Amino acid sequence: MKTSEETFEATDGLQLLERSWQPAGAPRAAVLIVHGYAEHSGRYVHVAKHLVANGYAVHAFDLRGHGGSQGKRVYVRSLDEHLADLDAFVARVRERTPDVALFLLGHSMGGTIVALFLLSGTHNVRGAVLSGAGLMLPGGLSRIGQAVVSLLGRIVPKLAGRKLAADAICRDEAVVAEYENDPLVYRGGMPAGTAASLIRAIRAIEARREEIVCPLLLLHGTEDSVTDPEGSKLLYEHSRSPDKTLKLYEGFYHEVLNEPEKAQVLADLTGWLDKQTAQG
Repeated sequence: MKTSEETFEATDGLQLLERSWQPAGAPRAAVLIVHGYAEHSGRYVHVAKHLVANGYAVHAFDLRGHGGSQGKRVYVRSLDEHLADLDAFVARVRERTPDVALFLLGHSMGGTIVALFLLSGTHNVRGAVLSGAGLMLPGGLSRIGQAVVSLLGRIVPKLAGRKLAADAICRDEAVVAEYENDPLVYRGGMPAGTAASLIRAIRAIEARREEIVCPLLLLHGTEDSVTDPEGSKLLYEHSRSPDKTLKLYEGFYHEVLNEPEKAQVLADLTGWLDKQTAQG
């Protein structure tokens, strides 16, 4: 396996960290990973190794304000900033490997970003995998609560709210401990501006689910307390993709790719990719 790490420049000049993992021979396809809120692409090395072992090239980058990338920590005025960075990264990967089919894998907020990307109309990717994606507003957040968050996002965008509980990510205590002690993982509260931008993005996805038509693999744990599995169910029901698969993992938490039973999830992932690539 060949690995590389470098930076590329976003449209506004920020330097974003990218990582790549390549098989020894020609890849069957390329998988571009978009990580979730507060984390970074380095947490997906085990996923990359599994995919490379099955013949896939893997590319990932740290979202602006995350991990080794520049930007105000975990803060964006709009998810359109992440969307523009993903668009630039996809173009960068395509320029280097123009004849290789491209799949996107987005986790949590990364899944939200990928869903927005699929709605852009110019994505031209073979398919997408959404893991624990943020596709539905929390059931406990009322319309009034949404309005309050949106207002705070305008007047005090840097105000820190609630931080993500580490023990909610998965049931593997070693992974939780590593997450807690990882200096590249942000452990503060989510800025109000970022929270407001997520609300706007999820509303847009909820209003346009049926416009997503590319092949989809939706992965979600039934006991996910970070993002609602119902969002994945609704996207599965309402998207107009003729080729879509929903995998609900009973008792799993938010990061299904880090659960003790992750080998099964990884097998499901490569099984779906193998089917897609076999179809040409």
